[in-house]
Amino acid sequence: MTWLKLPRKWQPVVGNLVLCGIGLGILIMMGWCLTQMNRPLSQLPTQQQLDVLGSKNYFTFAQLVEAALRTMTRLFIGMLWSLAFSLVFGVMAARYKTARYFILPLVNLLESVPLLGFLTFTTAWFMGWFPNNVLGVEAVAIFGVFTAQAWNIMLVLYQSLRVTPKELLTVADQFGCNSWQRFWRLEFIYAVPGILWNMVISQSAAWFALVACEQATVAFPRTETLILPGIGSYIQIALDRSNFGAVAAALGALLVCVLFTNVCLFQPLIKGTVHYKYSTGTDNQLPPQSRVYDLVSHAKLPKWLHQWGHQVSTWWLLSLPQIWENLRLPQFMQWLHKWLKLWLTLWYFSLGCAMVGLIGFLATYLKWLNWQTLIWWTLLTTGRVLAAVVLSALIFIPLAVWVASNPRRLNRIQLWGQVIGSIPADVYVPVVALLIVATGTTHQWWVIPLIMTGTQWYFFFNVIAGYLAIPADIQEVTQVFHLKGWRWWTRFLFPSLFPYLITAIINAAGAAWNADIAAELITWGTKQFSVAGLGAYIAGNTDNKPAEATGVLIICGLVGICVIFIWQPLYRFAERRFHY
Repeated sequence: MTWLKLPRKWQPVVGNLVLCGIGLGILIMMGWCLTQMNRPLSQLPTQQQLDVLGSKNYFTFAQLVEAALRTMTRLFIGMLWSLAFSLVFGVMAARYKTARYFILPLVNLLESVPLLGFLTFTTAWFMGWFPNNVLGVEAVAIFGVFTAQAWNIMLVLYQSLRVTPKELLTVADQFGCNSWQRFWRLEFIYAVPGILWNMVISQSAAWFALVACEQATVAFPRTETLILPGIGSYIQIALDRSNFGAVAAALGALLVCVLFTNVCLFQPLIKGTVHYKYSTGTDNQLPPQSRVYDLVSHAKLPKWLHQWGHQVSTWWLLSLPQIWENLRLPQFMQWLHKWLKLWLTLWYFSLGCAMVGLIGFLATYLKWLNWQTLIWWTLLTTGRVLAAVVLSALIFIPLAVWVASNPRRLNRIQLWGQVIGSIPADVYVPVVALLIVATGTTHQWWVIPLIMTGTQWYFFFNVIAGYLAIPADIQEVTQVFHLKGWRWWTRFLFPSLFPYLITAIINAAGAAWNADIAAELITWGTKQFSVAGLGAYIAGNTDNKPAEATGVLIICGLVGICVIFIWQPLYRFAERRFHY
């Protein structure tokens, strides 16, 4: 607490005020925003109204604050849904082999599907759930956050459950824990550091998805275009009107939201769960820093709520397992496993029929399409994505190792890395548009750097996480054998980081497709800059759903080929060869 120089007697008071301020602020924000969500769809502002209203009356401080609050609320709701999904399907995939055959390939595929792929096929579905209500449009934006985080968090939880040390499981069995209690008292706690770190890594993708969903407009009725209030739509309106001041203000508000999320949520949680990390040998890493956690740790309010929390945990750990046992899920999974080949055959047959039917449906609308040109655009976009992923790996893998190898350097850089890494790739699009207009350079030079803004941080954070997960005694062995230079990289580091590198490549590839769609076609007022490619084709056909769906299906086909022939074999190879 030396950074504030507070007297000891004031520390609990300030801690209570900070805790209450953050808690009440989030509750008030979410309560107000939830009331704004449940309204008739006709109350949303339209593009025609904004044209009549004018830029000066729309680009106000009050409008920007409302946009920031509603964007933050969607982010928090999407994070909660992502965590709930991960807890259910991650545990099912780890515990039951039958479920694993269905869940893992599907999640690996969905992880790399671009955001527009989900929006193309789910917008009408959510609008049908909440007809003539703003909740339908809000659900689309929240689902965008969900798709950016849920798959990553679920895979991390699954991997953590699969590699939980056997000696810890033996201790839990000796204490008589049933499967429910073992999960919450041991396995979930063991997975918490990885889940939190992955949520930090996924922040950039979550913000990207949220901004992109808010920028997407909804036609209702056909003569009007509705706009969902948020930072994303605020930026898009400013871009359409070439208003540099409004763009800068929106980017500043987005940075404030990113800082608030990192400083007030993730940093305290990471520091509070640092002793959950399982380690053998000597740990020479410095603990993470969080000023908010230092203040809240002196608060008396959590201690006052301890008795109530103890009653809830007793019910959760002792009473709820009886309900879980009555579900007889293990017995049901054993029965399903007896007919595994039948279920797999039906599953893949259904997927094949659905794909053939969808392609046939689209073919009736796209007879005029020049397929040769589309194939050429696909090759161009694939080349850009591959180049961005390779360049990101070559630059940020050594940088991450350099940062993680020094605890003091890691503590200094980690905070700013988390903040900068949380900035979505579509935030850089207005900056690039301004640079193109100001300098007169061609758009071709900026496409790959724009894609890299969505991929590079996956390598940076995953490599740091992998380096920190290397047991201390293994690192000491490398010092005993005097491994240095190229031998140190090839004999020790790359094998140790291999599972994390596979995760980084898969995440980066999915983010690269999203970033490419935003990078190949950008606008500034009435000016439009584009390059030939599949991303520009998809972004330029948002009003032509069959054409947009065709572009998305091509990406999904490429992703599916990678999942079957590249990612799945690499995952199995990593589990078989590279583990402690």
